[in-house]
Amino acid sequence: MPILGTYDAVVVGGGACGCTTAYYLRDEGLKVALVDRGRVGQEASWASAGMIGPTASPPRDPWFIRATTLSKALYDELNERLFEETGRRIGYGGEGALCIAQNGREAEEARQEAAVQRAGGVPAQMLTGEEARRREPALPEGVVAAAWMPEGRFLDARNYTATIALAGQRKGVSVHEGWPVTGMVWEGDRVIGVRSGLSEIHAGVVINAAGAWAGRLDPRLTHPVYPDHGQIMAVAGPPCGLRHNVWPTGIWGYATPRMDGRVVVGATHDDWGFEKKVTPEGTALLSEIVRYVLPCLKDRPILDIWSGLRPGTRDGMPTLGPDPRASGGYLWAAGYAASGMMQAPAAAKVVADLAMGRGPRIPVDQVRIERYL
Repeated sequence: MPILGTYDAVVVGGGACGCTTAYYLRDEGLKVALVDRGRVGQEASWASAGMIGPTASPPRDPWFIRATTLSKALYDELNERLFEETGRRIGYGGEGALCIAQNGREAEEARQEAAVQRAGGVPAQMLTGEEARRREPALPEGVVAAAWMPEGRFLDARNYTATIALAGQRKGVSVHEGWPVTGMVWEGDRVIGVRSGLSEIHAGVVINAAGAWAGRLDPRLTHPVYPDHGQIMAVAGPPCGLRHNVWPTGIWGYATPRMDGRVVVGATHDDWGFEKKVTPEGTALLSEIVRYVLPCLKDRPILDIWSGLRPGTRDGMPTLGPDPRASGGYLWAAGYAASGMMQAPAAAKVVADLAMGRGPRIPVDQVRIERYL
């Protein structure tokens, strides 16, 4: 079989996590290849709403709070660093996140949310309805209270992924698009590369960051990750602009701004396998979110509606680290569910630590593949 190259590391999957991992590994001085079944940045990262920031989640902590906190600090750094390296802005900004309440019951839920965040070390405070509307004039008049998390930010996930992929290429990452991995290359029980049809790429370590497809690359290295389909839309923003990520306590949904004035509204969770589509029912649900969260947008034009496949998992947690079914040469970096952009830089740093033979800066005991085996 033709060998297209030999590298220190090959990263499978050109989403935000894969591109960021390749970027950081190249910073370490490794010779890195990035392969993708299609085009870089065109799957879950392309569809993502891009809400980020430190977030406590008791069922997923301590991993989740540590990963989202570290990722926020890394995004702060990457925002300037990637501009210096590429001349492109990643669409990063915002003045926090608001969890809004429109009645007394919801206000109590918002207070509970603020308490959970504070208990996890995340700055959070309660605002009256008047204070919340003063901070975010686009909010509906019916808001009676809100939990404000000042470290929340928004990120243009499409722009971020394309920009860090470009920065990685300029550093020397070799990118292979349209190269679907059809199996690992094995030497006994050790992984020594990846295969696509009759071609191979060899590497000291293979990192599986293949999103919803991560569990299907090799029959010896399965993972119960599944496609969690989501529909999402962009609406022309309010004349006053939007500065916060906003979500309600009463229903599932959110609105998050973009630097160009758009507001992204999402999202559905659909179980349709690997089929991507936009449906009338999904559009109606997104419209209901608009009416509840930011009714000032109900007459604004819809600019775009799209769908994507999140890498769903049973516990909403990623899988990072080695796999006992391989004696070496393989690392998982998969299964971020609906929170991939919130965790991507931190997960990439952890995977880089493991690839370099260092102790991970966030312990991975909670997110190992062994919990599924």
